[in-house]
Amino acid sequence: MKILFISDLHCEAKVFRGVYEGYACEWLLSIIDGVKPDALISAGDWGSLVSFNFFQELRRRVPVVLSVYGNHERMDVLLKSGVLMEEGRVHELNGLRIGGIHGIVSPKGGVKKGVPRRTPSEFLSVARRLAGKLDILVMHEVPYLPEAYPDVRRDIGPLTALKAIEIVRPRLVLGGHMHRGCYTIHEVTRNVLYLRVDSSMAERCYVVLEADSIIVYRDEEFVMKRGISLRASP
Repeated sequence: MKILFISDLHCEAKVFRGVYEGYACEWLLSIIDGVKPDALISAGDWGSLVSFNFFQELRRRVPVVLSVYGNHERMDVLLKSGVLMEEGRVHELNGLRIGGIHGIVSPKGGVKKGVPRRTPSEFLSVARRLAGKLDILVMHEVPYLPEAYPDVRRDIGPLTALKAIEIVRPRLVLGGHMHRGCYTIHEVTRNVLYLRVDSSMAERCYVVLEADSIIVYRDEEFVMKRGISLRASP
């Protein structure tokens, strides 16, 4: 089983960090053609240029696509795309148990630019439904990890995300949202590993999970490899 992990593709008709993002969707399809994954996992922020036809093409090339939404999305397309994970559900891939929590946290929830925000209680309610059931947890919100992100604020969003990880206790957390270089890998606890990747056009990074290993690439160039047992501890 070969899993391709991306986040923060940001397919947008604008420049971000000095790079035009309008070709992000085509770039992803080219990466898929090279990697030939059995499944694609996204931690959200697809961007506003994605279309239903794009997701149809994506699902034609990849047998399984699982995604959470972030805070930069075209929700009308995503909701019809068939790629969004059902919260509270455990998705099984070759024996791996995968689940997701959508969105980022806001004290009062609500909707911003067409994308729902989650209250802390909503976010943690999903975590409790997944507690002890997952090998891989996918979420867009950034957990409070000052060792990995010294500038992260001790705010309700990161604190809630960290609490969710503590509740679920997966072996691996796949995340996004932060733009701090190609990737971040950090041991939350002895048995829980956090991995973030930046797949925007500024970084062009992605991860291949295969045969108990994590391999990070930047635009097809090898960056890093680390071993991992992807079965969560009981």
